[in-house]
Amino acid sequence: MNILHALRPPDLFTILNISLGFAAILLIHESQSQDAIKLAVLLIIIAAVADGLDGFVARRTGSGPLGANLDSLADLISFGAAPAFLVVGAFSPPMHIWPAAIIFLICGALRLARFNISGKSDQLFEGLPIPAAGMALSVSVLLGKPSLTFPLMLFLALLMISTLPYPKIRDMRILLILGLLVIAAAWAAFLQSNILYAAIILGALVIAYLLSPVVISRLQKGR
Repeated sequence: MNILHALRPPDLFTILNISLGFAAILLIHESQSQDAIKLAVLLIIIAAVADGLDGFVARRTGSGPLGANLDSLADLISFGAAPAFLVVGAFSPPMHIWPAAIIFLICGALRLARFNISGKSDQLFEGLPIPAAGMALSVSVLLGKPSLTFPLMLFLALLMISTLPYPKIRDMRILLILGLLVIAAAWAAFLQSNILYAAIILGALVIAYLLSPVVISRLQKGR
């Protein structure tokens, strides 16, 4: 198979996802300054946007033979390895804390492997999607509190391999609102240097999604 001939339009967004995630790793490897950390978080968030776009385009143009596997590999880099490396680079923990980052990465890989072999639902994910986990972990770094970030890393790892139902967000109106909020957070962090405000906006979005299984459970019981 000619790899280049097998590529489809959605795969280009997946390649962008991979590039942004690895760029975040390289950035943190080069510098652990506050500006580098903020930029790395932004790169991971943009990678999540690219991940959403590849799915959006695939549903309209069709996916190629590389699509699903390439997407999982990209997600493992951008939302598994990059956030874990960001945490270790930002806080420089002692070596006995490193297993928390390794567990996060392993659970992300297990989550993706299960997704690839299980039946797909049009409405729900089984377990927390790794892009949501990666963004949640990355945003927590902006608060500068390792005592919060490291327990959160393990909690997110458990949510990824859980069987809790998480909704698939495909409504363009909701996606537009989320996009505007992310832009507002980026504006606060980079143009106004207000990291706390950016973290609050992004954190509120993340918490709302993390709690969504509770809402789904309530709705199902109400039927």
